[in-house]
Amino acid sequence: MRPHFLLFIIPFISVQICAQINEDFSDGDFTNNPTWQGDVNNFIVNTNNELQLNAPSVTDTSFLSVETGILDFSSNVSWEFYVKLDLSPSNSNNFRFYLTSDNANLKGSLNGYFIRVGENGSTDKIKLYRQDGINTTLLATGLNGSYGVNPEFKVRVNRDVNGNWELLSDSLGGTNFIYEGGATDNNHLFSTFIGVWCKRTTSNTDNFYFDDIILSGNTIVDNDAPQVSAAFVKGPQLIEIQYNEPVTSSAEQITNYNLNFNNGNPLIISLGITGLELLFNNPFISNDTLVLDINNIEDLSGNLLDTTINIIVPDTASTGDILFNELLFDPFAGSSDFVEFYNASNSSIDLYHYFIADYDASDAEIGNYKQIDEHYVLAASEIVCFTEDTASTIADFFTHNSVKMIQMDLPSFPNDSATIYLLTPDSNIVDKFSYSDDMHFELINDPEGVSLEKIISSENSNIISNWTSAAESIGWGTPGMENSQRFNQLIGADQFEVQTEVFSPDNDGYDDVAVFSYQLTTSGMVGNANIYDKSGRLIKQLLSNELLGTEGQFTWDGTNVNNQKAGIGIYLVYFEAFGEDGLVINHKKSITLKTVF
Repeated sequence: MRPHFLLFIIPFISVQICAQINEDFSDGDFTNNPTWQGDVNNFIVNTNNELQLNAPSVTDTSFLSVETGILDFSSNVSWEFYVKLDLSPSNSNNFRFYLTSDNANLKGSLNGYFIRVGENGSTDKIKLYRQDGINTTLLATGLNGSYGVNPEFKVRVNRDVNGNWELLSDSLGGTNFIYEGGATDNNHLFSTFIGVWCKRTTSNTDNFYFDDIILSGNTIVDNDAPQVSAAFVKGPQLIEIQYNEPVTSSAEQITNYNLNFNNGNPLIISLGITGLELLFNNPFISNDTLVLDINNIEDLSGNLLDTTINIIVPDTASTGDILFNELLFDPFAGSSDFVEFYNASNSSIDLYHYFIADYDASDAEIGNYKQIDEHYVLAASEIVCFTEDTASTIADFFTHNSVKMIQMDLPSFPNDSATIYLLTPDSNIVDKFSYSDDMHFELINDPEGVSLEKIISSENSNIISNWTSAAESIGWGTPGMENSQRFNQLIGADQFEVQTEVFSPDNDGYDDVAVFSYQLTTSGMVGNANIYDKSGRLIKQLLSNELLGTEGQFTWDGTNVNNQKAGIGIYLVYFEAFGEDGLVINHKKSITLKTVF
């Protein structure tokens, strides 16, 4: 059965075992223990117990590969092999040793890494490449350029758990390995094959020799069925399915898929760029929920998937359906801008191939188009955040939701002002937002690292009064989360509550801190909170002119202004909030500090 490599993700680790391939061809055979496959008629094991190319006298390539099991890249892996070439390597005569491959056919499309020696000239070097489909990328070049004439040497490659690759070579035939170079690359984390690949001219059909092939590392025994990692409507009658691991040709059987209503089995199944495409007979209806039964899908370990999934048929956005909701345009140095959108419509909308752009003043038109290149179906009232660097955004804002964050290239958002746009794939304007740094809360001295949030997400994006700075209490931003400054119509009045009226700061894990919560009907308020004893003396300042969200919490650990434990007794917490319009809110609550005996 022909495998399809739809996504290159390591499956769930069920069992981990030691992977050891130690092939010296001393049995005089390469078809057993282990079994090599490929162009088996083009190779022999010679009288020196070496694997030797023995191909027809034509210019061509030949390969052999051997199955390793699923390599575990969460542990260290190393490879070692001997190679001898009775020729001068060149672009016409060269070899590859595939360290990893997700496909047994080393002449076809695959994802993996290989070592190559062979280039025009007399200073051939060892090189490490990554292969993506049919494209190759040079990752590292060795220091030693002495492999240009009849080279004979050993190669050792080490890869650690962080994707750091190390190249070593030994031209003396022993174990005197020297460092050649290295690289860091984690693009491919799935491999089940290693192998040799030879490109030759007619005069060099038997001048390639390999021996002492060693693989050391761990493999994964996969006892888990494959899973659907993504499923979405790609066209009026087209659904794309992606699996979390390679699957066999069972995924191409039309009888293994059945769609609800009158669609039934797909008419055609084809392999797209990122997954399988299922074409059905009848067009889908916008905002319908499709129910797709998937059965008998087999992975490379023989595990079967039987499941039912729901797929929402998205609608196309009109003007005002998707709105700007939060924007960070002045991030910390080395960090990333982000922009967040809110679905104000009653439909689900797939943002695939929509554009984020800005106004290009030099051309007096919309420019700097950046296209969303992955499917994300945004449900009604849902938010999604786009950032150039997900890791830095997560690190900068402790209040975040990584599930609703997508990494992509963004237009440049100037730190002073600009106009930015969301457009459909046909370049129709869905929403635009003209921002400036003057929209930040006026008492903020430095807006660096502070996002602008909408107060009412469903309102027009260009109502300046509907924007303000994210609350200090939540870390100045909420990417992928509800806005800290959102207007909550369910709050009928300002509220302040003591969550733990009696607490004991004795570090026993039970009521060690006092927790206070507030809800405000007005956004952009500044708050103070102080603790007083029964004599009215200030014990601790908890908040001092802090920009508040419409709701939040703060705590008291039971210490005083000198960071010493306060005495047992009853204390008063005084909470006050001030608005720009002169509004003042204040609350008083009592709290008891005790010691548990």
